[in-house]
Amino acid sequence: MHALVVGAGPLGRSATAHLVADDHRVTLVTRSATSLPGARPLAADVTSADLPARLPDDIEAVVACCNFPYGRWDRYWPSAIRNLIAAAERSGAVLVLAGNLYAYAPPTRPMRETDPQTSTTINGRVRALVWSEAMTAHEAGRVRVVEVRGSDYVGPGAGANSHATRVVPAVLGGGTARPLGDPEQPHTWTAVDDFGRLLARATRDEAMWGRAWHVPSAPAVSMREYCNALRATAGLPGPARVSALPGWVVRSAGLVSADLRSVGQQLYQFERPFVMDDSDARTMLGESHTDFDQTLAAVVAQADRR
Repeated sequence: MHALVVGAGPLGRSATAHLVADDHRVTLVTRSATSLPGARPLAADVTSADLPARLPDDIEAVVACCNFPYGRWDRYWPSAIRNLIAAAERSGAVLVLAGNLYAYAPPTRPMRETDPQTSTTINGRVRALVWSEAMTAHEAGRVRVVEVRGSDYVGPGAGANSHATRVVPAVLGGGTARPLGDPEQPHTWTAVDDFGRLLARATRDEAMWGRAWHVPSAPAVSMREYCNALRATAGLPGPARVSALPGWVVRSAGLVSADLRSVGQQLYQFERPFVMDDSDARTMLGESHTDFDQTLAAVVAQADRR
């Protein structure tokens, strides 16, 4: 199979690694022709209308792992999803979207794939639009689509901007971690490797197409529990020092920053229980998650190498 992976962030890297490991040909599309092991780089802009014409003709799957500046999703995603649909339609490829949980309303129970996408935040409305556009094309018979959704990234390769990554230096270095929101609230964390594996499977498993799936993730833990577990995994004595950044600070900064305004709108994800129900992927696909202790050990090992 020839797969086109769009974006070389955490999910693009993980999906590419899994596709290459499964002996598939991979073309990696980024603006700067980023190179990854086993993939052919191609410089292209997913927001440009000429994208479909610039791609190889023999693509069988398009894996959209692209992302854009946090406060500017509404500027870039509408054109990107149109171009991605057109690219998949032109080659007859399945379109696999790497999604998230933003489009759901603030949860009062574990979130399911069938929950209505009624978010009122800017980023949430954009992600709802992306899925609506894709499903409209699917139902019209233009393309076959699937969206794989996960919660906040954890593990090696999660990237410096991950909420789980940002606290690591302070936790392991004996400083005070300053996470967003309430550090006592349960939160689902999705291992990047598990996310990439399910994206790769979605390129070839017809049983997955035409709907969304939640990535099987470890049982939810609070940010404080996560920080304490990191110290225990590293063999460090005592609990982590955790002092949350007040929400009003972020919301006030959002008055002058589009990026922080978007962050402020999503703070509910860390101020109340934010738990994802992944039972469909477990029972219907036989998928599971990487043991959380294994993920933590890999995080600590990566930190030791820096």
